[in-house]
Amino acid sequence: MDKRRRVLGTFLGVTLATVLLPGISTILDSPPWEVVLAGAVFLIVNQLIYSYPSDIRTAPPVLLLLLGVVGIAQDTLIWLLVSWLGSDMEYGLHVDGFLAALLGGVVVRVTVLVLLALGPSGTAAQPS
Repeated sequence: MDKRRRVLGTFLGVTLATVLLPGISTILDSPPWEVVLAGAVFLIVNQLIYSYPSDIRTAPPVLLLLLGVVGIAQDTLIWLLVSWLGSDMEYGLHVDGFLAALLGGVVVRVTVLVLLALGPSGTAAQPS
């Protein structure tokens, strides 16, 4: 269940960052597919480098802060990777600079963490 929320949060965060932030824009005029491509890059890298707490509700605040900072740095670098890939392929998303990538990383990470916190707990009670 957590994996589905991470996937949904990643795609939702990439979409929100693309729509809300002025420094992130599409290269061509087909935004849905360009956002899906960027979301796929985010998902692949986030699955390779897993930096989410196992249970966000019971994680100590220091761990949440540490994983949040590491995750924002990771997502910022992924935004720069998405921009670099988009400029090479002439298709995808363009990020204007480091600040736009940092804000995009914050949007994606916060969206995923909020969805992880709002959903039902991963440990359901066993029926007797």
